[in-house]
Amino acid sequence: MMYLQSVAADPKSLVARMRAGKAEPAALRREVQRLASQTDGRGISVEEVGILQQRIAGMAAAGSLSSITRRDLREGCKVVLQPPHAPARDPRLLAGLLGEVEHNKRRAAFFALIDAYLDGFDGEDETLTSLAGRLEALAGRWPWRQGDQWSERIRDFSLLDPAKAPALLAERILAGDADPRMVFEEAGLNTPGRRFGSLAQAAFRSACHLVMGRKGQEAVDGQRILIAWAADETGKFGYQRAWPDFVKASLVPWEVAEPSEEHKSALIAMLERFGGGDPRANPQRWRTVMDTAPGAYAVLMRWLTRASVLQFLDIVDRLMPDPAAKLMWAYRRAFWMSYLLSDGNSPGINAAWVAFGTDGARLARQAARASGDKSFTAFGIQNDKSAQHAALILQMGDLTIVDWSHSAKYQVWKRDDKGVPQLFLSEYRYGALYSAPLQESHVSPKTFSWQKRLASIIEGRQCLTPKKAWRP
Repeated sequence: MMYLQSVAADPKSLVARMRAGKAEPAALRREVQRLASQTDGRGISVEEVGILQQRIAGMAAAGSLSSITRRDLREGCKVVLQPPHAPARDPRLLAGLLGEVEHNKRRAAFFALIDAYLDGFDGEDETLTSLAGRLEALAGRWPWRQGDQWSERIRDFSLLDPAKAPALLAERILAGDADPRMVFEEAGLNTPGRRFGSLAQAAFRSACHLVMGRKGQEAVDGQRILIAWAADETGKFGYQRAWPDFVKASLVPWEVAEPSEEHKSALIAMLERFGGGDPRANPQRWRTVMDTAPGAYAVLMRWLTRASVLQFLDIVDRLMPDPAAKLMWAYRRAFWMSYLLSDGNSPGINAAWVAFGTDGARLARQAARASGDKSFTAFGIQNDKSAQHAALILQMGDLTIVDWSHSAKYQVWKRDDKGVPQLFLSEYRYGALYSAPLQESHVSPKTFSWQKRLASIIEGRQCLTPKKAWRP
């Protein structure tokens, strides 16, 4: 029978084919599938974790935990520390689970417990500390097989002792020339989650405290290891909670001594890259360090101050083609270098910043590209003088001093004076750096050089201007 003949003989069959079921929104269906596929990273959906934990707790309460399936025992051990009903927080339930693991020699469940401990490490959590103690006792009785690596890892790194493991990891990494990742692999912590997890972070902080107490070349070696250790796969700082500790380890060893210029530049560049920029331009990002490690922060600012002064002197040297001007500039260079290298018997420079004209800014950027030293890009732009002029802005005690290149006058403000310029700005409006209550030329009377005059102001001695007395 042909198709049309069959339809004509039974019209209901055509209507049946045309019927449609209830519509199901495609977006809703996809979202339901996505939620159903969500897991906690251990192969169990988020929703199932709580159900599994309640099922195990119910069996323990009924005294039937011995009938638990291998799968439930293994999966339950994986989430022993995980909310919402972490079995490890119930001592009796935890003892029951561990008893089943040991009695039946369930290797997968035992290794799942070790994984859960390492992934959930928190040295200050009493629950984890209790779990660690029970696991350590169980590991001592466990029938290890030949080739089981966890036996040696637990022994060599005291992995199941939360009080010792971080320090041992730190000492092992600092003691060798190997990449820290090789030590993590040896300890079974080489997954990304563990290499930057809580145990690794505790070890990193322990290493920072060890390096903090080092001096000289030992400090340099330790800091190089910390830099290699701290960077994640993208080159960013991987241990955010340990940031103040890392800053201290990088700077405290140099509170008295000074590292080589090469190592100092490397530390400054690394701290700026890891910390989010130049602390002079981005102070808020460094607030935690300023509050918790003021001594270390002072070392960094000392280095940056020195870099700014030297940058100013170097660029102005290039902007002085005239021999007579260079000779005049040599005296100013010697004057500021004496304060930059102050031995403590005279006031030093607390902070410094440079404001270039367009020519000086161009030379500074060229120097940054040629040397690879980003500190040359840390400056502001001045709008008071010509493109060749440069201003050195200094804080020295209660004074703010702006010394200009070429023949411009130096400017001095006291703390409470009107219009005291801020340091670390990217641009200075017209008049901001050339409107001080005291302005003096570098060409002084024969009986009184400008160096003596400015030094007397800086050092707090009364000094008379040609017109009136000025008391700093």
